Amino acid sequence: MNPSHTRRRTRRAFLSAMTAAALAAALTACGGSGSDDRITSDSIGSTGPAGDDAWQQVVEAAKAEGEVTIYSSNAADALAELGRRFEADYGIRLNVVRDVDANLHQKIGAEAETGNRVADVVTQASAPWAVNLGASGEFAEPVGPAFTDSAGEYDVDTLKDDTGYFVSNASVLTFGWNTQRHPDGVESYSDLLDPTLADGRIGIVLPTSTAHVDFYDNYLEQVGGEGFLEKLAQQRPRIYPSALPLAQALASGEIAVGAFVQDQKSEQQSGAPVDSAFGDLVWGAPMYTAILADAVHPNAAQVLANYMITPAGQEAVSFRNAAVLPGIGSAVTTVDKVAPQNTDAMTPEALEELKARFGRLFNQ
Repeated sequence: MNPSHTRRRTRRAFLSAMTAAALAAALTACGGSGSDDRITSDSIGSTGPAGDDAWQQVVEAAKAEGEVTIYSSNAADALAELGRRFEADYGIRLNVVRDVDANLHQKIGAEAETGNRVADVVTQASAPWAVNLGASGEFAEPVGPAFTDSAGEYDVDTLKDDTGYFVSNASVLTFGWNTQRHPDGVESYSDLLDPTLADGRIGIVLPTSTAHVDFYDNYLEQVGGEGFLEKLAQQRPRIYPSALPLAQALASGEIAVGAFVQDQKSEQQSGAPVDSAFGDLVWGAPMYTAILADAVHPNAAQVLANYMITPAGQEAVSFRNAAVLPGIGSAVTTVDKVAPQNTDAMTPEALEELKARFGRLFNQ
């Protein structure tokens, strides 16, 4: 098969035209605990293929630069762990600017206009933004051996675009339950229609972004069947403004089941009576990473981008989320299990229609 054809097909499958600011806030608001036992020191030093002499020269130049800056909407704890590992393996300091995608886009645009570049690498969830900047030549081609060496496990043909951006992980959300209020647990979204969960025992989120259009109108229809939202409304669930208060309500026992939460193992290890699970098809957003063509630390940016798709980097950035490599212990799934999104339907107009429909169904 022609690799370029594969890349074009995969881009269509992965393009997630979502309101990135709201999505990033929802995905990262429930950041995990650094004490989670899935984060270990075993993979530090697992930096993938060694590369050739030319790559070693890049590494030495990166060490001479001494630092690199990433702008990212990934969870703060994952970024902190990435920085700790990266410095341990290479002696290069990672400066992190964490914000929601819309703000990062503005900062990167302002830096380009003023010529005062700060960012070296960017990770965010808006595929259209990555497509537009990539097409404009604003990204540098990653040249690390994790991308170029056949010994690497990263699927370049599927996950990297010709213009330079690549998928480094995917943020995912799922269903969870309070083990005291609902000890039988939940195996699928269809279980939310159990009559014993009616009358305020389920928590869902208010639609506030085009990401919710995909969740309610596309994903839940795929995994729960046609008319799922109408059936869910008959359960009379509680409505929460975002994922964070919903997760807090789940841990406190205010609700028995939450329909839009992160993997709950960290909270469980901290003593909260909660659990979660994932179906065969997971809802979430691929995170698109790129090296800026005018990066201040171009060599360190290359080394960081390469590191992010090695086992050591993946254990950090994929914590509680979907990994791009198999066998990552901190991840809950892999990116190929993330459901393709109906990007054509994810429009501001569709969001307003969903809000109106949601209001009618749930008396909001």
